Amino acid sequence: MRNVFIISAVLLVFVLVFLGVYNFVFKQENYSAQQPSQSVLEEVSIIPETAKQSPKQLQTISSETVLGAVFDKKEKTILYCDPTSGTIWKIDPVAGEKQQVSTTNIKDIKSLSWSSDRKSFLAMSEENGKTVFYRHDLDAQEDFRLKSGLDSAAWDNLGVKIFYKYYDSVTGKRSLNVSNPDGNDWKYLADIEHRNVSIAPVPLTSHASFWNFPDADEETKFSIIGTTGGEVKVLLTGKFGSDYLWSPGGSKALVSSSTERGGRAFTLGIINFSGEYTDLQIPTLVSKCAWSEDEKNVYYALPGGIPENAVMPNDYQKGNFNTKDTFWKIDLETGKKERIIEAEAIDGEFDSANLFLSSAEDALYFTNKIDGKLYKINLK
Repeated sequence: MRNVFIISAVLLVFVLVFLGVYNFVFKQENYSAQQPSQSVLEEVSIIPETAKQSPKQLQTISSETVLGAVFDKKEKTILYCDPTSGTIWKIDPVAGEKQQVSTTNIKDIKSLSWSSDRKSFLAMSEENGKTVFYRHDLDAQEDFRLKSGLDSAAWDNLGVKIFYKYYDSVTGKRSLNVSNPDGNDWKYLADIEHRNVSIAPVPLTSHASFWNFPDADEETKFSIIGTTGGEVKVLLTGKFGSDYLWSPGGSKALVSSSTERGGRAFTLGIINFSGEYTDLQIPTLVSKCAWSEDEKNVYYALPGGIPENAVMPNDYQKGNFNTKDTFWKIDLETGKKERIIEAEAIDGEFDSANLFLSSAEDALYFTNKIDGKLYKINLK
């Protein structure tokens, strides 16, 4: 009996030892099988952090200076000219891919404006101290010089005709005319009083608008006329140093103007097609504004760093200083104004011009006059 008990006790101890060893080994193997390698651990720790990272709200789009940047809504790309090399680039603002689409031999380009189909642009340059205009055709990759005597020029809404101010050196008269881009089939529209004039088509209409170039010491006359001619209609007068930017539907226009003749203060307002004016009480210029497509919002840069003795907009137009902008949006229905990017997120100084939105209105683009580069503000 005693021997049986001893044998049973030995067997029990053996079983317990075996179970302990087996359990220890099995758990170690199972734990090891469930653990990733060190390389996998590193991937797991990086991927969530990378996924959480988002692009900066304010980004540089171009590495070179740009001129005439414009959004092509059909292709959802941005076109612009590098005035140094004469290269015309197309860039995908999302993928960041850049492609050369044409090149021009026009020298010393001061400004350019695109046709509505983005197949051509008008370029203003200087030759021997005189203003000259060229049309560049992207498909043909050719430059065509327009006739002499043009001081200002702009495309019509369809991109098939141009409006231009012509100076007749024989008679000394200045006139607004319309013609084919090559100068053929021209038609006189109206006499013009001033030497320096801005011209813009009225969107979705057959009208052209024109006004004397902004000067705080001069009253601005904002007028429109049909493309077939007829009577000139003055929409707004009595303001000084005014500049204008039509809404996409052509029912109204932004107006920036000096608050008094030769004054330093300036303000942004709206005028409708009937000539009724509303002051938005925003101290900015239309060159720092962009309309939303539904005309309910205006995106704008609010300029800072303006010298106390500066006459606006004269001194700014002469390039006597650069502004330090912050970026805003106003709801025209409610009057609510809000920042679209916080001041602390703005890395650097920006003097913005040529503002425009993407087709989805999820990004605002502008050219920084300080370095000449194109920038993007993500809105969503």
